[in-house]
Amino acid sequence: MSNRLKDNSKLVNEGDIFFAVPCADGSEKVHAFEALERGASSVISALPVPKGYEHRWAQVNDVVFTRYLFAKENFGNPFSKLNCHAVTGSNGKTSCAFMMNSVLRAAGKKTAMLSTIYNLIDTQKEGAHLTTPGFMELYEFAEKAVKAGCTELVMEVSSHALAQGRVMGISYKTALFTNLSHDHLDYHGTMENYYQAKKLLFISELLGKGTGFINIDNSYGHRLYGELFFRKRTGVSKKRFKSENTENGIRIDNANISLFGEHNVENAMLIIEWARETGLPETALTSALENISVPGRFEVVHNKDDKRAIVDYAHTPDALERTLSAARKICKGNLLLVFGCGGDRDKTKRPEMGGIAEKMADNIWLTSDNPRTENPEQILNDVEAGMAAAKHKRQSDRKKAIKEASAELQSGDILVVAGKGHEDYQILGKEKIHFSDKEQLIEALL
Repeated sequence: MSNRLKDNSKLVNEGDIFFAVPCADGSEKVHAFEALERGASSVISALPVPKGYEHRWAQVNDVVFTRYLFAKENFGNPFSKLNCHAVTGSNGKTSCAFMMNSVLRAAGKKTAMLSTIYNLIDTQKEGAHLTTPGFMELYEFAEKAVKAGCTELVMEVSSHALAQGRVMGISYKTALFTNLSHDHLDYHGTMENYYQAKKLLFISELLGKGTGFINIDNSYGHRLYGELFFRKRTGVSKKRFKSENTENGIRIDNANISLFGEHNVENAMLIIEWARETGLPETALTSALENISVPGRFEVVHNKDDKRAIVDYAHTPDALERTLSAARKICKGNLLLVFGCGGDRDKTKRPEMGGIAEKMADNIWLTSDNPRTENPEQILNDVEAGMAAAKHKRQSDRKKAIKEASAELQSGDILVVAGKGHEDYQILGKEKIHFSDKEQLIEALL
């Protein structure tokens, strides 16, 4: 097929075929016309053919399935030549994906990985703009991975990707469920809808004859395990492992893991169970976990003069609580926190995060995350609505907030800068500027 297939209007080039997949906000028509303006040879859509576009517009009943048929014809099925491993959940997807990839590589496998931070084909990094890429980008990536000689594909699978059919046609050998907590309700509407989207990974042909590994120490994981009685699955619980905190991370059974926090105990136990049941060597497991590091996930940026500064991606109530809990366990003095909430995203979690911050941190700077098109001060108002006392400071300029908090860091203190983690940008209005919490901390603490 000479035409390239696209389902992201911003990636369309002259002569491409564009699939106008239905959007929750009904914006598929806008995307279709953007694709035409960028030179698409044709649009495939469920919408009626607009006047004047009879030769460049095909109406079909099911765009998602039609897209799959075109992709299968164009790419063959590169996923059938890979052992595919998925991880889904509200928090922990990236850490688990990095651990899975590291264990497989330590076992001598040639791997590809799709993650929130970056994508990998063997050792070659590629930028990532979505947790799970668009459908056509996924097929292109898998094709490249096969050509590079990879035999394993590890990928984070988001609820959006599942709801939108972006992973249709993949047959996973294994799938991990980390947890489910308040997030993405701006898209899914309710927690039940959010859960049902995640569940699709385990009840559809995506898993098929593969095995699900489910953290049953949270209510949604416990529920999912019970509802999958007809599928091959393993319930994983901390009760089956002996864990302890160490100065350099955590220890589970005989494995020393260079990550901190109770949340990483849950992540690591999933990986340990997965590796053992998959038949990977114990030596590969232990060596991989001893040396694991995940950018922007409880990443220690500064550790001098008995002062620590940590960058973490925590941007949900549950993740923030877990991160602060992990920091508190190794904190000898005051726990300082800089955080905000993203604009044009789920507003209902903002006061909840404010309440968690107030309960768990000693000194707090409320600041901007990615305000996007919202008023930054209004976002801070929403966060403050969940805070009873005024023991925090407001500084919507994130650079200034990090600088102010860094200046107050004393011996024994820990400063957590939460929300953006690995991200090296900030979205102000519709402008994307370079901004790295890690870089700002290094500069402020020189």
